[in-house]
Amino acid sequence: MKNLKYIYIGLVSIALTVTSCQLTEDLDDYKPPYALEADTAINSESSAELALTGAYAAFRQKSAGGAFPIFYLVPDIMSGYSNNGSSGAAQPEPSGWANNNPIATGAGDTKYIYGGLYDLINRTNWLIEKVTVLDDKVFTTPGRKAEILAEAKILRALGHFYLLRTFGQFYDVNSEYGILVRTAPVKNSEISPRNTVAETYTAIIADLDEGIANAPDLRNKKYTNKTFAKGLKARVLLYKGDYANAAALCKDIIATSGSNFKLEPTYGAIFDDHDSAAIFTSSEILFGTAGESNAGLGIGNFYSGFSANISQVYKNAIAGSITVGSQSITYDNARTSIFITNLQYGGYYTTKYTSYFTSGTNELFYHMRMAEVYLILAEASARANNAVTSDALSAINTIRTRAGATTTGGNGFETYPNTISLAQFLTAVRFEKLAELYAEGGETWFDLIRYDYADGFGSGFKVSDVKATATNSDKFILPIPTESIDAGNKVIKQNPSY
Repeated sequence: MKNLKYIYIGLVSIALTVTSCQLTEDLDDYKPPYALEADTAINSESSAELALTGAYAAFRQKSAGGAFPIFYLVPDIMSGYSNNGSSGAAQPEPSGWANNNPIATGAGDTKYIYGGLYDLINRTNWLIEKVTVLDDKVFTTPGRKAEILAEAKILRALGHFYLLRTFGQFYDVNSEYGILVRTAPVKNSEISPRNTVAETYTAIIADLDEGIANAPDLRNKKYTNKTFAKGLKARVLLYKGDYANAAALCKDIIATSGSNFKLEPTYGAIFDDHDSAAIFTSSEILFGTAGESNAGLGIGNFYSGFSANISQVYKNAIAGSITVGSQSITYDNARTSIFITNLQYGGYYTTKYTSYFTSGTNELFYHMRMAEVYLILAEASARANNAVTSDALSAINTIRTRAGATTTGGNGFETYPNTISLAQFLTAVRFEKLAELYAEGGETWFDLIRYDYADGFGSGFKVSDVKATATNSDKFILPIPTESIDAGNKVIKQNPSY
C-alpha cells in the first residue's frame, strides 16, 4: 500500500512532467515537483490561505482532462436543450449523453468529472485536517481560522452535492445509491463503500451549517460566504424533499442578506459587460468562479458550438405558453435575446459568457444567483403547502417582473394570477427556471428528474415528455467510471442498469 504524502500547490497553471528517471523511482521515495510535505505544509495563517486558494483552484477550467467546464455542459446535453458540438457528436461518450444512454467504460470526460470533484474534496480535507489542529495564536487575523475552515467546508459540501446529483440517486432519500462521502484526506489506497443518499445529505448539510455559522459575510463573490451557504442549503433541501425548510431558508435570505445580495434591477445587467471586471461584483451573485476566456478555455467557448450549442428545442420551449383561465401567458420574452443564432456551428450561443463570438475577457461561472433563491422559494412553498401560497406566487412574479412581464391581466408575457392551479404553477416554475437559469450548470436537467420522481417516475410528468430518449430512470444519472470501480477492487457498487 502506497502512502500519499504530498499536497499539491494549486495556485497557478503549471505543466507537471515526470521524466523517465523519475518513473523508475519507488513512489514512496519520489517527491513530485511543486508539492509540499502534507504534515508540515500548513503551519501558519499565510500557508492556510495558500492551501485555501489551492482548493478554489480546483475549479480552474481546462480544455481537456479536467472536470470543468465540461461538467457544466453534460446535463444540458442530456436534457436535449443543448446539442453536442462538432468535436464530439459522433464519439461514443457524447453520443451516450445525447441518447440518454451514457457509457461506463472508456468514458474519459466522466472519469475526469468524477476524479476532479473528488480532487476538490480532497484539497479541502487536507486543509480542514491541518488547520483544525493549529493553535489559534498562529492566526493574526481575528476569527480567520474559523472562517477558513468554514469556507473549506462549504466547498466540500458543494463537491459532494455535485457528485451526488451527477452519480447518485439524489431524488430518493431512501436509496442506497448515494456517493462515497470523504471527510478525511486520502492517505492510502483504501476505498470504502458508497454512502446512502440520506447519509450523503446529512454530511452535506452538516458542512453547510458550519458555513452558515462561521463563513465570512463577504470577502469577494469569487469566494464562498454565509449567504451562499444558506442558498446552497436551500437547494439541497429542495432536492431532498424538505420543502418547508427550503422555503423558510429562502425567505430568510431574501429578508436579511442586505445590499450585497439582491436581484439586479434588470436581467441583462448580470451578464452583459464582459469587457469590465465589474461583472464579478454583481449583487445577484451568491458565489461564482472565474473563467479563463482569454486563454480560450472559458465556458462560453465550450458553448460556442465546438463542444456544445444551445438547441432549437430550448428556444421553442421558452417560447411556449400556458393557459390560465382566459389568459394565454407566455413563459418568456426578453430573456431569449441573450441566445443568439450560431451561424458557424448551428443552434445558438449564449452571451452569459464570453466566447469566440463576443468581446471581453471577464467571465464568471455562476454557482448560484439570487434569482434561484426566489424560484426555490416558489416551488418549495407550493409543494410544502400543497397550494399556490402568496409567498410562492410573489416569488415567481418578482422574477418575471424583473424580466419585463406586465400585470395587465391580458395575454402575452404577463405575471401569473392567483387563480393559477397548483399543477399549472409547478409547471410554470419549471419553465421559469428554464428561461432564467439555463446554461448555468444543468439545474434545469435535474429539475426534470425531480419533477418526474415527484410524480412517481412515469405516472405524471415524465422526463421523456421533454427528451424522448430519456425513458430509463436509472440512466438519468451517470455511471461511476468502470475504471475507478476496478481500481478500488470493486468496493464501490455501480449504479443500476450500467
